[in-house]
Amino acid sequence: MEIQKSHLAQAFSSQLQEITIDNMNYEGSIPSWLNGSFINNGPAQFEVGNTTFTHWFDGFAMLKKFDFNKEKICFQNQFLHSEQYLKSNVLQALNQNEFGTYTDGTWLKSILNKLISGKKNSSYDNCNVNTTKIGHHYIAMTESNEIIQFDPKTLESKGSFHFSDNITAQSSLAHPHLDVNTGEIINIFLQIGKICQYHICKLIPGSLKREIIKTIECKDVFYMHSFSITKNYIILFKTPLCLNKWKIIFEATISRSFYWKNNLSSYFVIINRYTGQVHEIETEPFVCLHSINSFERNNQIIIDLACYHKGNPYDYFYLENLKSEHTQLMKAQVKRYILNLTRKSCQVETINNNVIEFPRINYKSKNGSDYKYAYMGFMTNTNALFLNAIQKLDIDSGNTITWQHSDYYPGEPVFVPNPNNMLEDEGVVMFIAYNINKNHSALIVLDAQTMQQMTKAILPIHLPMGLHSNFY
Repeated sequence: MEIQKSHLAQAFSSQLQEITIDNMNYEGSIPSWLNGSFINNGPAQFEVGNTTFTHWFDGFAMLKKFDFNKEKICFQNQFLHSEQYLKSNVLQALNQNEFGTYTDGTWLKSILNKLISGKKNSSYDNCNVNTTKIGHHYIAMTESNEIIQFDPKTLESKGSFHFSDNITAQSSLAHPHLDVNTGEIINIFLQIGKICQYHICKLIPGSLKREIIKTIECKDVFYMHSFSITKNYIILFKTPLCLNKWKIIFEATISRSFYWKNNLSSYFVIINRYTGQVHEIETEPFVCLHSINSFERNNQIIIDLACYHKGNPYDYFYLENLKSEHTQLMKAQVKRYILNLTRKSCQVETINNNVIEFPRINYKSKNGSDYKYAYMGFMTNTNALFLNAIQKLDIDSGNTITWQHSDYYPGEPVFVPNPNNMLEDEGVVMFIAYNINKNHSALIVLDAQTMQQMTKAILPIHLPMGLHSNFY
């Protein structure tokens, strides 16, 4: 029986058009200081040949870019030319397993057909999660160890990106951290084996050679999508959400390799960035996809996270659920963890009870430092099909200011600071939003202090709901 699709279903449906608009019409005004490129990454093709993808994260990556220059907005979108995208579209069949979809329908069929054909698995490079900049290289990432470069002006794909070292790993996080004070880029690379190794690495400015700060060894693969840093520490989240390494080795999809370890606590693994000393502090079970910020205060480490109580949030991102009139989602809230390394203690507070995701801060000014404001998507009520508003959260007081429009479902909000700013929240917040009544997408720009809408630039097409964005 086919599900009854909601009016949000098109936001999780393919968009195959690649267009360029040299000068967009828009409502409102643009700050004269706003110059640069807003680039979003996310899935955009959900079928190939006779295969219909099953999971949101299966879709082939598309880059979407809005350029701001002298109060003018230009738009361009283009598929990322990964090996997975190119080969699959030539074959008119999946080249290799996606996050949640098998090449041949089931795990067993995929393994048998691979054994019969003798086909070797190529590296997975559908980099549809995030983008970042390393030196003068602009790159797109997912959670494999394959990274693709692209031209920030044309969005043209420029092939694989490689570090100039011999560190081996099967996966890396799609959320590296930039230390805004030192210029170092920090990320975690996972080598899967009998004993799994998490290599915590740094890149110093001007170098493409990763340096290992510390290697953490573990029998099981505890899953992380992001982590936190402070001036002196790197903090990993070791939670009961794990990956079955044998399923991964024998080519199960990632979505079918997750499992939840009942009766297991969560742990913060705290690594001193300069001595390599490691502390583990136990706390109640939780799952975190996206960290908000962390910092040191009075000999304590403060960590703010978007937290789920238990389970696997990705189980709710199958397209059948996301397109349904009765969408079910796990509920994340803003939690604060106060860690005392001397006493090995953890105090937990709920800062905000709203159902939220995709939190962002004034990253260039406040990452790893004490801060006051965070911006995030949230669900205003239980009848919402997905995140249907943007809230500004005062971390100290818990007070919020909300942007909401009944026609629009917004994506991840990105804070862009006024280069002449004196205040933490002096700047704009921008995001792509999908119009459920007119089946198009628009770029929305808000005043970050008041959350009042400043700009709306409407596209002639819809853009599938994306994942992460950055402003360059």
